[in-house]
Amino acid sequence: MKHLITSISIVFLLLSHSSFAAAPGAASIMEKVYKAPRVSDQISTLNFSFQRPGASERRAVYTMVWKDMKNKDGYDNKAIFFTEFPLARKGIAYLGWLHPIGSDQNNDEWIYLPELGMTRRIVPRDNEGSNDEDEFAGSLLTHEHLEPRPPHLDHHHLLDEKTFNDKPHYLIDSTPAHHGHGGHHNHGGSVAPAKRVSWVDKESMRIDRIQFFGNDDKLQLDMKIEWLQQDDHWIWKRVEAVAPDTQARTVLDITDIKINSGLNERMFHKRSLDKGSTRFRSRME
Repeated sequence: MKHLITSISIVFLLLSHSSFAAAPGAASIMEKVYKAPRVSDQISTLNFSFQRPGASERRAVYTMVWKDMKNKDGYDNKAIFFTEFPLARKGIAYLGWLHPIGSDQNNDEWIYLPELGMTRRIVPRDNEGSNDEDEFAGSLLTHEHLEPRPPHLDHHHLLDEKTFNDKPHYLIDSTPAHHGHGGHHNHGGSVAPAKRVSWVDKESMRIDRIQFFGNDDKLQLDMKIEWLQQDDHWIWKRVEAVAPDTQARTVLDITDIKINSGLNERMFHKRSLDKGSTRFRSRME
């Protein structure tokens, strides 16, 4: 469950360059990407699969309920995750009131444990350590990989233009303006990437691929994103991450997507956790 807290205390984007090295247009490209319209709320099914060479595949399925808070009371978003699979963990639920990346404030987080029939508040030390029996023990994807990162936190440099999926892309190198920036968001003791290279579709201005590098400039993770258009919005359909060293792979498929259904902020309360996902899943139909 500790890896679950680390990996999903979300709900959905760094060698260091001096500021004078930023190529004209790189920062504005990333700003445009970040400011793309996002949905007001979303209910969906998250299907994770974890594959490592020589080991059996692991799976995990969640119902995700998410709401854009538009910085009300300092929160970026609120999210609930109900565990559907493995069956031994069905009913475990997580609630997060999440501040923007770069905030100095701690997130407010709770977890419901059905075997104890209780909801408890999560404190930062709950995210430390690991558990090999946890379904997320094999996950390559963490908060640092999945959370959209405000462009002002980084220096951006236009590296190149290349073709990906038969479409021209900008390659934008982003490094943190301040090392270690992000504070409490670096959960679970995971090491934040030292650099990321975003592949931005020149026409749509969506990121289709992100490569994460360590301090030694070695590629740590290659993440590819597939998009789905629903109404007037583009949302993630599939995320595939591969670690080049080990060829370990994590795949996230997002299905049963319902957007802008008018979720009330009052639904994102700890008293909702023990009631399960049924009341929200009925809105998917």
